[in-house]
Amino acid sequence: MAANLFEQAIGGKVLLNIQANSLESAKAAAELLGPAVIVGVMAKDFPVIEEGVAYIQRLHGEGVQVSAGLGDGSAEEWERALKLALAAKPLHLNQVFPAAALSQYVLRLQGAPTIVNAMVRPTGTPGMVHIGTGPLSQASPAAVVSVDAALSMMQEMGIESVKYFPIQGTGRLDEVRAVAKAVAGRGMMLEPTGGITPDNAAELVKACLEEGVTKLMPHLYGSLKNASTNDLDIEKLKLAAQQIRAVCGA
Repeated sequence: MAANLFEQAIGGKVLLNIQANSLESAKAAAELLGPAVIVGVMAKDFPVIEEGVAYIQRLHGEGVQVSAGLGDGSAEEWERALKLALAAKPLHLNQVFPAAALSQYVLRLQGAPTIVNAMVRPTGTPGMVHIGTGPLSQASPAAVVSVDAALSMMQEMGIESVKYFPIQGTGRLDEVRAVAKAVAGRGMMLEPTGGITPDNAAELVKACLEEGVTKLMPHLYGSLKNASTNDLDIEKLKLAAQQIRAVCGA
């Protein structure tokens, strides 16, 4: 499923996952990048799930690809994010590691096209990740495993995409490279998230591509916002896309 997603990606390898706080800005992003951009809709932003579902349906009606999310990696939102995805059937769902298999399974039962990721966190040690990203397990210091073990579990769960959050932009590049190398070795998809800006996105993408990743979806959220409108600044998105295209040779 993920392979088809990248047919019209930047350089055939990079998609951008962004936030747009209005239908108009989401449409502008889709017009700019087409299938190479996916717009995040966070469960946390919709206390009434039905309103979130209706919004996603409006986006779909305008040809905008949607990624349903938690909201700042909030573990408590995992079930509401799943309900959002079950009702609206977006292209992509962000999910905590412990709930990823359940989410993927029930979405497949419904025939949804949704690709589900599993979120893991950095530990400070390259090659090791924290898989305790659920409401209870996030407090457990014992939920640290090797990247290879985490990826093996994901593949057993039917999950093909790894969300790595929070990476602090390029502040944890050694850890990102270790995860990227492991992801590339299994042909999986990588979604680095946290602190990625138009200024450092190209460096991050370059590092992941150098490690062999062929399916990459960096998440650029707050860094693309216009401070006065709190909505997407299309010029910032253009800049990020241009720099990533240069790295990809596209």
